[in-house]
Amino acid sequence: MRVFIFLITVFCATEAQDDLLDLIDDGSSSPSIPVEATFKATRIVNAQSIELSRPQTLEFMILHRFGSMQNGFYDLFGMDEAAIRFDLKYGLSDRLSFGLGRSSLNKTYDIFTKIKIVKQTRGSNPFPVSLVLFSKIEIETIIKGIDIADRLTYDLQVLMARKFNRSFSLQIMPTLIHRNLVDTLDDPNDLLSCGFGGRIKMTNRTSFNFDTFLPISKRQESFKQSWGIGVDIDTGGHVFQLMLTNAQGSFESQYIEQASGGIQNFNLFLGFNITRVFTL
Repeated sequence: MRVFIFLITVFCATEAQDDLLDLIDDGSSSPSIPVEATFKATRIVNAQSIELSRPQTLEFMILHRFGSMQNGFYDLFGMDEAAIRFDLKYGLSDRLSFGLGRSSLNKTYDIFTKIKIVKQTRGSNPFPVSLVLFSKIEIETIIKGIDIADRLTYDLQVLMARKFNRSFSLQIMPTLIHRNLVDTLDDPNDLLSCGFGGRIKMTNRTSFNFDTFLPISKRQESFKQSWGIGVDIDTGGHVFQLMLTNAQGSFESQYIEQASGGIQNFNLFLGFNITRVFTL
């Protein structure tokens, strides 16, 4: 986290002298103009971003996380093992999208939706942030003989982001995860956390991204705070995201609540997201 804070501080200091013409363009004579491309993809690293699939567009995402890197060359830094997620979503409008996914980890299926409540705008009537509501229902199918209701997990997030300038965006993510079934009576069904993520643009086609989630409600002693750092590469036809993270799962209840890795013994996970868009 100290590294993230340091990078943001240095970057903001160097970008403080933003283009004066942009400030003039935001004067009272300009109409309210939506701020676009706060993030390049619908994910920051692990976390959801405020971006939705474009209207009448089908978006297919492959999220691939290798195994732990702690065994080094023995299993090629985790490449002998992998957890994969397929994510298919459709944009109904510029404010609503929905989708479904399947993850090999715990053989989990889910359905989800994003609703853009308000957009960040500039001009005569600016609004400082974009607000998006993300909700999802997950069902684990790895264990048989359990009632369907007990397999369900519910995720709810409020995504609040601001694009400060051409190169820097920041997002805050208050999050509630509810599990119908927990391990013991002492374990809470509802888990509250708050996530933070950001994007620092390096070139026209690349950026450095990061996200992490801080627990708010009480956790077990074995809980580990999740984090991920990565690089976005825009190839024109798709967005390719490379990352290093301490969570192998790529769906909310896993990367927020079940992170298992740490810098000690190099118990980390390499991964990538690749997105392909189809216009219907």
